Amino acid sequence: MSISGRPPDTERRPAKPLVGLLNNPVVPSVIKYAPELVEYVDVIPDRLWYDFEYGEVNGGRFHRVTGAIDELRDCAKGRVLGGHGIGLSLPSAIPLDMEMLAEASSLARELNLQWYSEHLSMFLVSNGSVPNSQAGLGLPIAYDEETFDIIRTKLDILKAALGCDVFLENGAIFTPVPDSEMSEPEFLNRLYCELNCGTLLDLHNLYVNERNGGPSPLEYLEQLNPDCVQEIHLAGGHELAGFYTDAHSGLTPPDVWSWAHKFAPRFKNLRAIVFEFHESYFERLGFEGIAGELERIHELAEAVQHSTILC
Repeated sequence: MSISGRPPDTERRPAKPLVGLLNNPVVPSVIKYAPELVEYVDVIPDRLWYDFEYGEVNGGRFHRVTGAIDELRDCAKGRVLGGHGIGLSLPSAIPLDMEMLAEASSLARELNLQWYSEHLSMFLVSNGSVPNSQAGLGLPIAYDEETFDIIRTKLDILKAALGCDVFLENGAIFTPVPDSEMSEPEFLNRLYCELNCGTLLDLHNLYVNERNGGPSPLEYLEQLNPDCVQEIHLAGGHELAGFYTDAHSGLTPPDVWSWAHKFAPRFKNLRAIVFEFHESYFERLGFEGIAGELERIHELAEAVQHSTILC
């Protein structure tokens, strides 16, 4: 029996986690530059369509970016794809956007996405006559029973529609919500134990939160059930208006690498480790910079594999 009280999984992942990138328009060029370094691509379905929910457009609400999808199919040859959604906003206390879920589900099946992640943050809020206005960034949530029940209901619908495992990512926040009933690790542990929902652990988000006055990442990681973690994200950011942001604008900070090497070998269910960068910062990073991050992630993945073999 695991420390969560949940029986050990009967099917285990391959011992070495996949190494990959979060998809953006530059990623195909990176794959051509260093094809042997990219085994996995995290796909943001929301970036593969135009959503005309509030416009009068012939042909329906969603118009796919067919060129980007075709390019992604070429990149996918010999690689694994997963989904990383941003638009469903599961913790929001508004109904799930079933049309968007149907579009995401259709793409997930067409692209053979092996699993799907969303964020443990609110991206949609009610704004006057608009029931699902975009907040512009992920807003923090209260870790309480009400939020847990909202996510429980939506997760059931999401899993049934997608037909694959679903993970939730810890958020990057600029102001914590005081007096929550649970810490974020406790909330994620419950999602795994009670709802069979794994964690996409964004280690850079922990760095962001600490820089902005949030909890200690080391204490956070000690609280988190290691069985939860199915995927890791690494990234870099920068300061803006007195805050440190998750801008995906640079290389992974040294502290984040330190946490990755200390804790990743404990994550026996880890499937993939991903470097995130935004295409607008590609010139700053360059092919060599991104390839260097991927090489370091391969070293980390091998350490995880070695740890698994020893266990």
